[in-house]
Amino acid sequence: MDSLEEAVVPRALYEELLRSYQQQQEEMRHLQQELERTRRQLVQQAKKLKEYGALVSEMKELRDLNRRLQDVLLLRLGSGPAIDLEKVKSECLEPEPELRSTFSEEANTSSYYPAPAPVMDKYILDNGKVHLGSGIWVDEEKWHQLQVTQGDSKYTKNLAVMIWGTDVLKNRSVTGVATKKKKDAVPKPPLSPHKLSIVRECLYDRIAQETVDETEIAQRLSKVNKYICEKIMDINKSCKNEERREAKYNLQ
Repeated sequence: MDSLEEAVVPRALYEELLRSYQQQQEEMRHLQQELERTRRQLVQQAKKLKEYGALVSEMKELRDLNRRLQDVLLLRLGSGPAIDLEKVKSECLEPEPELRSTFSEEANTSSYYPAPAPVMDKYILDNGKVHLGSGIWVDEEKWHQLQVTQGDSKYTKNLAVMIWGTDVLKNRSVTGVATKKKKDAVPKPPLSPHKLSIVRECLYDRIAQETVDETEIAQRLSKVNKYICEKIMDINKSCKNEERREAKYNLQ
């Protein structure tokens, strides 16, 4: 009997523990409700973010497609690709002194002549050279060899070498912006936008003989910069390999 009485919990203590337990259950229920409400809000926000991301991606694709279609239209009208107004303003200014030598160097590589007045027709022959438009001339024999080149990539790369030459290409970049892959990369002078437009026009004339689908034409023209960038990288890689071979030969 004495041990049984010692095991009995006082009623006051029991009621206090019961109230504490019920209070904790109520708080737990509130926390679960708040957690469920927060989870639903996060799900809704995630859906909104996903929809917004899809909308941004779609808008970017539409802008790119619109730009490509503008390029095709301007090329068909005899102009170059679409150019930002701010770039036009900056290019209309007289080039800085340090860039003048660069332009003169480029002019010496691809038989560049000032555009005559009236403007000469494209693809006319004169003294072993072919006029590509706007005063750009290339070797006639190399031009005929280019016409049997397979694929837009090889055609564009070979045409770039004909217009600029490897010595100029290896010291230039398509946009003039330094690569992000190297922290200490120094930006190289950009290729002439005028000559880039000639490359696009020539490629357009070639593609237009294969298809009349303007969307396909625009997509293929949009890769011109990529092809030329790859060619510049190939030239620089070849030059570095040649330097290594020469250094190895001199050590022997």
